[in-house]
Amino acid sequence: MGKRPPRDPQTKDVLLDIQRRKRRRRLLAYGGWGLTAVALLVLFVGAVWVTLGNDSDVALGENPPFDPSLTTDLTTSTTMGPTTTRPPPPRPDTTAAPRVASPTTTAASAPVATATTGQPASPPTPAADAPVIVIDPGHQARGNNELEPIGPGSAERKPKVSSGTRGTTTGTPEHELVLAVALKLRALLEQAGAQVLMTRETANVDISNIERTQLANEASADLYVRIHADGAGSSSARGIHVLYPAAIDGWTDDIAAPSKQAAQIVQPGLIRNTGAKDLGLDARTDISGFNWSDVPVILPEIGFMTNPDEDRLLATDAYRGRIARGLAEGILEFVGK
Repeated sequence: MGKRPPRDPQTKDVLLDIQRRKRRRRLLAYGGWGLTAVALLVLFVGAVWVTLGNDSDVALGENPPFDPSLTTDLTTSTTMGPTTTRPPPPRPDTTAAPRVASPTTTAASAPVATATTGQPASPPTPAADAPVIVIDPGHQARGNNELEPIGPGSAERKPKVSSGTRGTTTGTPEHELVLAVALKLRALLEQAGAQVLMTRETANVDISNIERTQLANEASADLYVRIHADGAGSSSARGIHVLYPAAIDGWTDDIAAPSKQAAQIVQPGLIRNTGAKDLGLDARTDISGFNWSDVPVILPEIGFMTNPDEDRLLATDAYRGRIARGLAEGILEFVGK
């Protein structure tokens, strides 16, 4: 395997931030139990002290008789001035925000510009418990045919990464299509409060499938989403399906069930938003990006670039936005956002 791939400074910062958040959540969880125990101990000791003190006072005859005239009603007193007790804090607005942007914004691939500056608005700062989603736009401009193990310790090897397929009508390369969809998906997820990491944001990279998966593992992703498009020998093949890892002892047996659950949630949203042919789900054992993963992972195949009609659709900004919306709805449902 060798050493982990180098990270650019921005990705390093995001990974460190995610790890800090997770450590803080653990500390808060452990600290919460400790504080609870201390509070109970203090209450117990206080109760014993009061009880013993009262018994002693009664026995010694030191408690003066209760005089109602000495009490003051803070809510009605005219001599003490207005009450100094604070009103209860205002109740937070619990109205749920939409999970994703409205249908009119599905074509947007970046946050909406602010009215005053005209510059893209920054995504909201994720909460400490925000779900972490890693998006992998499949392939890259140039493939790398060097071989890497298909799984940990495996003698079977595959090319590190291929350049993908291409639209037979539009000529659009797969790596360009899936990156455009991934950027739209990132914007929708960030608007919903998720923490999002991308394995790449440009075509000019050389990142193997193992290295991409290592990023998701390092981030302890709640879901790792690998976006691809299909190609087939027949131009009539069309539709969308979602791949997930089959259970393999020692490799994917711990992530197969949640991955399948994610696929089952995401696929209907894709079909509902795109109207594409429903090709269902596929469990796979031969995908490096599955076999090296320690986190739940899915691979949506968002359409056939070898089908002329589907290729033309996939080249439009509006249809890409519908794919991103379908993915976002399913992902947010899976992570409980």
